Amino acid sequence: MTMSEVWPLLRPLCRKLALLGWASSAVGMAAGLAVAIASGTRLSPMMSTLQLVATLSMALSVASFVTAAALQPRARSRARSQERVQAAVKHGRIAPQGRELQLDYGSEFPATVQAFLLGSLAFLAGAVAFACAGLVLQSGPSVQSVAFCQVFLLGAAASGFTFMLFSKVAPRHTEP
Repeated sequence: MTMSEVWPLLRPLCRKLALLGWASSAVGMAAGLAVAIASGTRLSPMMSTLQLVATLSMALSVASFVTAAALQPRARSRARSQERVQAAVKHGRIAPQGRELQLDYGSEFPATVQAFLLGSLAFLAGAVAFACAGLVLQSGPSVQSVAFCQVFLLGAAASGFTFMLFSKVAPRHTEP
């Protein structure tokens, strides 16, 4: 399943919020990278402004993704079919056959959706690496390590919240 197959399953408002989250993530990452690469040992007023832009972009991105994930209902096709089967069993129309009534704990998301979770974990590992590198410096965390940490945290947030949003609508693969 590709993104083009998952995208139409989202509510229009959730799509707009996700686009806002991705756009603000891109702005925040670009501003954070500019600070990390172009700043010296101290932040100039311009770099301080870019740092503020990166921070505000992170806040906007997280807020829009959380709102989109909260507003998007879970896909109900499997739940509806299970409700119908349970209602039919309850009313005696069909006999229970263990397979229809079992909860599905072993299902997996499509590879596209799982990739966002893996990307989020990779970004988190990068953020931890830069945070640890900043902590072992004698002078404490540098401007660059803080900016790189911010970039990686923003990437982790964008990937993680995208996983959260798409996992609500993506069909799960089950073992027969």
